[in-house]
Parts: sequence; structure tokens; C-alpha cells
Amino acid sequence: MSVAGIALESLLVLPITIFAFLVLLTIIVFFHEYGHFSVARMLGVRVDVFSIGFGKPLFQWIDRKGTEWRIAALPLGGYVKFFGDLNAASQAPPDAQGKPVTTQFPPPGHEEEIAQGMTAEERAVCFHFKPIWARAMIVAAGPIANFVLAVAIFTSLFMTLGRVESAPIVGAVVENSAAYEAGFLPGDEIVEIDGRAISKFQQLADAVLISGGQSMDVVVIRQSQPVTLQVTPVRIEATDRYGNAISTWQLGIQGDPNARSLTKLGFFESLGHGFNELGRILSVTIRFLGQMILGKEDPRQLGGPIKMAQYAGQSVMSGFDESGYREPPGFAIMLKASLVDFIFLAAVVSVSIGFLNLLPIPVLDGGHLLYYGYEAVAGKPLGARAQAIGFRMGIVMLASLMIFVTWNDINNLLSSIS
Repeated sequence: MSVAGIALESLLVLPITIFAFLVLLTIIVFFHEYGHFSVARMLGVRVDVFSIGFGKPLFQWIDRKGTEWRIAALPLGGYVKFFGDLNAASQAPPDAQGKPVTTQFPPPGHEEEIAQGMTAEERAVCFHFKPIWARAMIVAAGPIANFVLAVAIFTSLFMTLGRVESAPIVGAVVENSAAYEAGFLPGDEIVEIDGRAISKFQQLADAVLISGGQSMDVVVIRQSQPVTLQVTPVRIEATDRYGNAISTWQLGIQGDPNARSLTKLGFFESLGHGFNELGRILSVTIRFLGQMILGKEDPRQLGGPIKMAQYAGQSVMSGFDESGYREPPGFAIMLKASLVDFIFLAAVVSVSIGFLNLLPIPVLDGGHLLYYGYEAVAGKPLGARAQAIGFRMGIVMLASLMIFVTWNDINNLLSSIS
């Protein structure tokens, strides 16, 4: 490519990245908020506002049930405002002392203050007066909608493109690697890792990824006989599929290309694989976080909005990298490859957003559900003071996490530039 071509490509990267990130975020936020919205309506809660983005509305309209739909100027999230909420955070009105109730869970005796000026018909459609099970369903519907979106995407991709799977057969062993030292040989069929049976090469990759560098007992079938090998993954500096520098665990095993199958699937089989993919991502995420809490994983691998934007941009441009094709492709083929990559990324990010929102942190959906759990067991909501303390702690925790992952993103971006 000429110098002019490289310069033009560099100029296009930033706007494409920003556009891809905003499209990705809008899709995921819409489905999350629509989950809250749809279940709230189903359970008879009046919804005042459904907004994609924050700040001044650019476009707005009111539907036949009185909900104001907005597309706002700052497209970095969204919200659903229920009838009776003080603001977009589902915050109830202030208490008798003028102190704001910091969550959508009114403390004992607060219901009468919320109901001031409301008719019986208005109380019937107010979120704060719905039973615990109904409020919990509405809150949980957002993360669940993210999971449903991911399963729908996976299912569609498996139906249209098929699913490539590799049997867990060793094709080659990197010399002087952990697998080489442990005695793995080409042709070995891996059937068990730490007592857990496996049938796909991806299961081996996942086990290594979240190993934390701990020794693993691996059972292989060699010449029709089971052989147990003990191997310890080694952390290496590598690159991901987009060329970004990453730190990961590795054994040094390459799969057997002859053990791969391309298979197009029917709807129900694709749906089953879609749920399996959702479970796989959640399992890897939870186990990775567990290893990080135990100090066995590097927290600097956590990414935030900058990394998400980076991957969004790289995914929509991935199909236009001609080095990935055996023969020069046409524009339609490159565009299709990019769209598939971007859509798959949307599914993975949707799972991550759903999981993040289920963490038991006040101000997140999981924190709300935690409070509902207390209310169900204790027979009354958590006190106003405890709610306020929990809310402030949640804000600090969430803000600290965002600062940390953004710092990681900036450091990783600077490292890649240098």
C-alpha cells in the first residue's frame, strides 16, 4: 500500500471506531432497557420515559400508552423512567426530612409519602407499589434481555454460517513448551482435564485460559490406552486475532486441522448451541474473576469503554484485511466477513453487560435484586440509612472500577502505539 493509502486508512480508523462503538452500545443498551420496559408494561407499570442516550433529546415522540420515547444527545447509555420515580435512576421522592431515597426501594413506612397526591388508579400503575416478585422480574428483565440477544445472535450465526468444531486431538506440540515438557505427543486425544470430561478443543483452550497458571491433570488416549499427564500452563505475551498485545496462559498445543468439521445446523440444534455458548462465556467470565480475586490473574487484563470501542472498530474493519484470504475477495465477501465479526462481538459484549449488571452492587440491577432478597426474607425493606450507605458504596465501587479499566485501556493503547 502507498504512503497516501496508509495515511487515508489512518484517517478513517477513528471515525469508523467511534461509529461502530456507538452502534454497538446503542443495540445493547436498547435491548437491556427494552427488557425492563416490556416486563414493566406486562405487569401493569406505567412507563413515563424510554430514552436511548442522556441529556437533551434530539428526537422524541409519545406512544399510545403515554410513554415518551427519546433519542438523546449523549449516546452512552439509556434508561427507563417508571411512573413515581423522582428521576431516571428510579429514585423515589424525598422522605419526610427532605433526604432523598437513594434507590427504588422505599424504606418502611415510606409508601404513604410516595403516594401523596396519587389516586388509587395511579398507585396501581406505580412501580413502587408492585409486589416484590413483580419488581424483581422487572429489574432482572434487563440483564436477561442481554442474554436473550446473545443467544439469538449465536443461534442465527450457527443456522446461516454453520459451526466449526475441532475434536480435542493434538496436531502438533511446540518444542520446549509446557506441553512438550509434560510429554504430549501428536495424535493424543484429550478426554479429561482435572476430572472433567471434554469433547471439544475449545474446552481445552478455555481451561488453559482460566487456569491461573495452576498445574492440570490431563488424561489422553494414546494408542487406545489412557495416559495421565501433568502440565502447568506458562504465561506468554501474544497477540489476539486483531493484532492487539495480550498476556495469556499457554500449553503449546496446536489442534489437528483434520479433526475439524463445518456443519450447518437446524433451528433447534442451533438454539441449543446458542445457549451452550452463553453458558460457556458466563462460566469463563466467572471463573476468571474468581482467579483474579485470588490473585492468580492479572487485573490489568480487564478492559473498559475504550477497549470496547477499539474492538468494535477492529471488528467492522476485519473483513477488509486481504491477508486473511487465500484469493483476493470481492467487496461483498469482505463486507459480510466484517458484519459477521461485528455481530458476534455484539453478542459477547451483550453477555458481559448482562453479567456486569447482575453483580450485587447497589445502583446496579444485581444490587436491587439483593435488596429485594432482603425484603423478601425480612418481611420489610432495608432501612433508609442502610440503603443510602449501600448506594454511596455502590457509586464508589462502580466509579473505581470504571477508572481502573479506563486506565488499563489507556495504558494498553499507549503500549500498542509505542
